[in-house]
Amino acid sequence: MKQYHAVLDGQKQGPASEEELREWIAQGQLKSNDFVWSEGMSNWAPAGSIPELASLFASNPGVPPTVPSGAPGGTYLQSHRGRAILTLGILGMVICIICGIIAWVMGNNDLREMDAGRMDPAGRGMTRAGRICGMISVILTVVGLGLYILFV
Repeated sequence: MKQYHAVLDGQKQGPASEEELREWIAQGQLKSNDFVWSEGMSNWAPAGSIPELASLFASNPGVPPTVPSGAPGGTYLQSHRGRAILTLGILGMVICIICGIIAWVMGNNDLREMDAGRMDPAGRGMTRAGRICGMISVILTVVGLGLYILFV
């Protein structure tokens, strides 16, 4: 059974079945312009633009469409940069502390955007892992330099 995630009033909800989405629509919680995502989708999209969900809205014509919070004007969510952040975090541990610093900062910013509902949360795991790798690279470098200075 297909599971969906939705952004309702700026809060991420789910996973939810199609039956739960039907209840949310009937209660007026999920509107046709609220963003949803399911495995296999490349990006978040308005619920009314997804063919299997559009029929649910057609059967509930009394529910007015609204623009979801966190997505001004009904625009799509910003794509995540999880792979790039993870790559930078790993490079920070192996090659250069600057990559680790960049991964740490980008990871913090992207997680903040995901929490606010403005960025695709599908990359949250990679983003967290990259941020943690960046943090570890910076901490190990600082400790290593401190020990070097202490013993030399």
